[in-house]
Amino acid sequence: MDEGLRVVSELNQRVLKALKDSLDDLGDDEIDWRPLPESNSINVIVRHLRIEAQWHLDSLRQGDAMLSAVTPDLQKDIDAVPLYCRRNLEQLEEIYAAFLDVLRATTLAGLQQRTAAAYGDEAWSPVSAHFLGYHQALHVAMHCGQIRTIRNLYRKTRGERARFFPENPTYPA
Repeated sequence: MDEGLRVVSELNQRVLKALKDSLDDLGDDEIDWRPLPESNSINVIVRHLRIEAQWHLDSLRQGDAMLSAVTPDLQKDIDAVPLYCRRNLEQLEEIYAAFLDVLRATTLAGLQQRTAAAYGDEAWSPVSAHFLGYHQALHVAMHCGQIRTIRNLYRKTRGERARFFPENPTYPA
C-alpha cells in the first residue's frame, strides 16, 4: 500500500474509533434526547452517518457520483433507513470497514480517479485530488464532536459531570 494511502486509512480508522468511543455506554434515554426541540438527536446523527457512509463506499468502490441533490428515488432510499440507532451504528461500522478495505486496495491514482468521478460536478467544486479518501473522516469527526456535546449536555441537565471533559491544563477548571 502506498504510504499516503496508509496515512489516510489510519486517519479513517482513528475517526471511526473516536466515534465508537463517543457512543460507548450510550443509554437508551440518551439516544433521542435533544437539548432543544429543533436540535439533532444522537439517533438522527447516527442514521445520517450510516446513510452517507454508504454513499462514500459506493463512490470509492464503483465510481458513483457523490449525491448532492435529492431526487424522489433517492428520497425513497433515504426514507427506507429506519431511525434505529443501534442497528444503524452496526451498519455504519460494517460499511466503514468495507470502505477501508477498498481504500487499502486502491492506489493514489485510483483514488484520484474516484474522487474526480464522485465530486466532478460543479456542486462539489473545487475539491482536492484525493478528497474521497478523507472526506468521510472529516464528516464523521465533525459529528463525533456534536455527539460528545449532546452527551455532555444530557449529563449536565441531570446534575452529572460531563462525560467528555478534557483533562488538559489549557482548559480552565
